[in-house]
This record gives sequence, C-alpha cells and structure tokens, in this order.
Amino acid sequence: MRLLRNRKGQARVIEAFFAATLLLSCLTLIPAQSNPQNAAADSANLASRAENILLSLDSEGQLAKLVDQHDWATLGDCIESALPLMIWFNLTVYDTNNHALNEYPICNGGAASNKIASINYICASPNSNFAVYVLQLQLAAVD
Repeated sequence: MRLLRNRKGQARVIEAFFAATLLLSCLTLIPAQSNPQNAAADSANLASRAENILLSLDSEGQLAKLVDQHDWATLGDCIESALPLMIWFNLTVYDTNNHALNEYPICNGGAASNKIASINYICASPNSNFAVYVLQLQLAAVD
C-alpha cells in the first residue's frame, strides 16, 4: 500500500515536470507577436508628451519665471525629471526676433534616434516688461 502512494506522488511530479517543459518549450519556440510600431504614431506620442510637459510647467507660471531668469540648468532639470530615462530631449529658447537666448544646449545628451518629434511652444512673461518666448522642445526615444 505504501508503495502505491509513492507512485502516485511520483506520477504527479513527472506530470508537473512534463507540463512545465511543454509550457517553456511553447514560450521559447513560438516567436512573440511583435506589434510593428508606426513611426507617425511614435512621433505623435512624443510630440504629445513634449506639449504636456511644457503645459504642466507653464500652468503654474514656473516656465516663464525660469526663462525670464535665464535659469537654463533648472529648466533642463525640470524637463529631465518629467521624462523617462530612455527619452532624449533638446530645448532651445528663442525671443521674438528668433534669436536663441540660451548660450549652451539644454539637453540630456545626443540624439538617440532619427525619429525626432519637435514642437514649438509660445510662452509669455508675467512681468511688467511683456516678453514673448518661443520654446522649441525636441524629443527622441531610444530605438
């Protein structure tokens, strides 16, 4: 009787082993269904993300204050903290005469992809000396 109980346990262990082997072989032999990503959809997603970042910074007036103070390091840090690590950004701030105001690039490295989404955002200064700035934010995701 004791020998029969051991065989039932052995049979269940062997059954579980075969089931696990079958499952793992199916997962490794069948290629994963790859979802081909559309380049236009990727750039639209990046453009939407860029616009949302600038809108959220500008909603509290923080963006205009940083541009007025020419605090490019803090502005770059704010944008970098709002982005995932795998997204590259480059920000250029222009005045109304289309001259770049930032002396050095506000970015987090070199471009990571050929698919770059670029948006222009217009920001007005809340100070008494009314100034208008055009911010060009470019984003690229790592391939």
